[in-house]
Amino acid sequence: MKRLFALIIITVLFVSIFTSCSGGKNETLTVWCSEKDKELITSMVDSFMQTKPRIKGINIEVCEDDDAWKTFSGGVSADVICIPHDQLGAFVEENYLLEITDAKYTDAISGNTAPSIKAGQIDGKQYGFPSSFETHMLFYDRLYVTDQAVNNLEDILSLDLPDDVCHFGMDIGNAYYSANWFFTFGCSLFGESGEDKDFCDFDSAGGVAAMTYVINNSGKFGNFGGDSAVDLFREHKLAAYISGPWDAGSITEALKGNYGCARLPSVEGMNMKSFAGYKLYCVNADTKNKTVSMDLAAWLTNTENQKQRFKKRNLIPVAEQLSEDADVAASTTAKALMAQGPYAIAMPSIPEMGNFWAPTGEFTLACFNGEIKIGELQPKLSELAIKIKSGGN
Repeated sequence: MKRLFALIIITVLFVSIFTSCSGGKNETLTVWCSEKDKELITSMVDSFMQTKPRIKGINIEVCEDDDAWKTFSGGVSADVICIPHDQLGAFVEENYLLEITDAKYTDAISGNTAPSIKAGQIDGKQYGFPSSFETHMLFYDRLYVTDQAVNNLEDILSLDLPDDVCHFGMDIGNAYYSANWFFTFGCSLFGESGEDKDFCDFDSAGGVAAMTYVINNSGKFGNFGGDSAVDLFREHKLAAYISGPWDAGSITEALKGNYGCARLPSVEGMNMKSFAGYKLYCVNADTKNKTVSMDLAAWLTNTENQKQRFKKRNLIPVAEQLSEDADVAASTTAKALMAQGPYAIAMPSIPEMGNFWAPTGEFTLACFNGEIKIGELQPKLSELAIKIKSGGN
């Protein structure tokens, strides 16, 4: 009888340990993704679930990538989250994410490009599974813009267009785009490495020249987001627009045979620079299903699913295996992004990036709207630089 009792106890313990290590039976995970990615992520999750019969289900909730930090730090969380890499430092500083140490996962990550792997690291420790690369590109209507004119912004702005056609547009109040002006004119954010929290020279001569250019040309600039740009392209009321690969499908449909895309144009003879960003899938440090959550993050970013993102969403893969993929090589969108790559600056991921977004977007918009005059730029740019470095303190 004692032997039977002991056997029962051992069996119970074994089942308990097995259940704990395997993520538990009938557990439910939650993954965050953007609204535009939800249909695609649902398909990927369905495939993943077939490999994990012990998991009851996976909830897919919409949390836009740019809102991940605000939502998570506000007390709402998920097991697996998608974030832009510039938010990584803030998450890690608060110990919100699991470090990726298991060889199974680090080996999988090693198959991606070196910059994308580094984008998922803080102090040499890996926290993110790289998913895709993005930077800016120029979309244009071939009805108005020739292949020659597309090479520099001055030629685009000087085109003889109907009065109701906007020469050039971008989301001026969004610092993700408006930072391009500062970088193009030689400014640096948090130093060349992107890790010097005490360095921002937006108040240099380059910063003054950048905002002077915006002020002087605002009459031919349009300020609007991607959805409005798509509508304007459809009506042939927009000649050129800066955005990213996420808008490529909609703009292609709107322009049809007149669709054009290229790397960003030069500005006063200088190559126009842009932010380079990487999307990362990370695992909540407090998840109750660490192994399965890690498995899910790895699954969502594997080579096959990176290819699916490219096919469905025009998001550029970072897997080395796909660098010479025939479909990627044939894509005009991918070609434009790759051409912009040498002029793309990786977004810093230190926590101080939180100080950058709102003040910079608001400043550039104020210049565009005529609220800041050229003679006021130097002192006001000095105030901006202080806000970025110290958060206004």
